[in-house]
Amino acid sequence: MRIKLRYFARYRSLVGKGEEELEVPDGITVRELIDILRERHPVLKNEVFAEDDDLADVNVSRNGRYVRFDEMLEDGDVVALFPPVSGG
Repeated sequence: MRIKLRYFARYRSLVGKGEEELEVPDGITVRELIDILRERHPVLKNEVFAEDDDLADVNVSRNGRYVRFDEMLEDGDVVALFPPVSGG
């Protein structure tokens, strides 16, 4: 299945592009997608995505709404990755 990835803020700078399309296995989860991205873009693994189960440094939306890491993706989904936002 094909999905579109959109990168924002720091992720866009590190990856060097704002979006890309990927062919991924049917029925993968957001977590499995992040594992694929760690391999595809090693700079994300080293600089942004924390080790193993600690994914606190990334927010993920699917088709415009926040998702859990165990949510399954579907063909044609648009997945956006962006860093947590804080303010005060």
